[in-house]
Amino acid sequence: MLSSSILSLAVGACLTVHAHTTPTAGFPEPLPIKGPFFFVHDPSLVQRDDGKYFLFTTHDKAGIITADNLAGPWTEVGSILPNNSTIQLPGRDDIWAPDVSLHNDQFYAYYSVSTFGSQNSGIGLAISKTMEPGTWVDHGRVFNSTTGDEFNAIDPNLSIDEHGAPVLTFGSFWDNIFQVELSKDLKTVISSPMQVSFNSTPPNPEEGSFIWKHDSFYYLFISSGLCCGFVADDLPPPGNEYKVFVGRSKSAHGPFLDKNGRDMRENGGTLVLGSHGNVYAPGGQVIFTDKKTKKDVFVYHYVPVNSPSPFDDSFSSLGLNGIDWSSGWPVLTEL
Repeated sequence: MLSSSILSLAVGACLTVHAHTTPTAGFPEPLPIKGPFFFVHDPSLVQRDDGKYFLFTTHDKAGIITADNLAGPWTEVGSILPNNSTIQLPGRDDIWAPDVSLHNDQFYAYYSVSTFGSQNSGIGLAISKTMEPGTWVDHGRVFNSTTGDEFNAIDPNLSIDEHGAPVLTFGSFWDNIFQVELSKDLKTVISSPMQVSFNSTPPNPEEGSFIWKHDSFYYLFISSGLCCGFVADDLPPPGNEYKVFVGRSKSAHGPFLDKNGRDMRENGGTLVLGSHGNVYAPGGQVIFTDKKTKKDVFVYHYVPVNSPSPFDDSFSSLGLNGIDWSSGWPVLTEL
């Protein structure tokens, strides 16, 4: 989730998103979604054992959208925190970037409380047994940042490391992506923040981290560039908008290296997805394994070029693709 003040700075500075040259590449089209438009940003997608899909989004107090099929129709059914977060910070009524996963037979939703341009941010936790609206219990603050910290405590992602220990990866701009270790109850931070990815080009536009284990590697995905606030006749230089990069490691703690062996703490990252066709500024990515097909699905948001108001991120939409792992690196495919 990009701050408006940083957005203005970045556009004015004509940033270079990564030190390496972003390669040109063809990308597959996202799965066509049936039904009426619904807003999606920073998605988290989880499938329950009964096959029902639950999609969670920034805004709408962590909006909940459900479907019985990936292609839809999708239905907006409520929010994780309809009565706001118990975290006493500005933004507690406008929840960002929920990250939902199943642990200990319960669904854990880590979420962000902040305001644009602020490091006065908190990561909270809500828990539900079903993911249905009205069943989420807010457990409040897990971690926070304040002005002057190296990091910004938003965009959380929970993963389990090679020792079975829970890890929370987070961050946005400033010094980018950090990790903390959690206790077994998944509620308490037990380590100091450690940096795992950094783009040295001002304004250091990395956020939205997500870790996924495939075979013997942990893959760190990040969104880099400008996420939103686009103006159709004054877009950032091509390539400076949101896109997705990846690195991998044998450990969930890194170091994460790209295909060329460059450390993601030193401007590394292999391009996974960029703008193409009707897809502009894709990012906010996660992965889940579909119980019906047993295949991994790449989930993200993007700004449709052909929306009623071109490049307007208020029309931010759901993107879904398959993943080909045969090379040892994620290559997106059509679903």
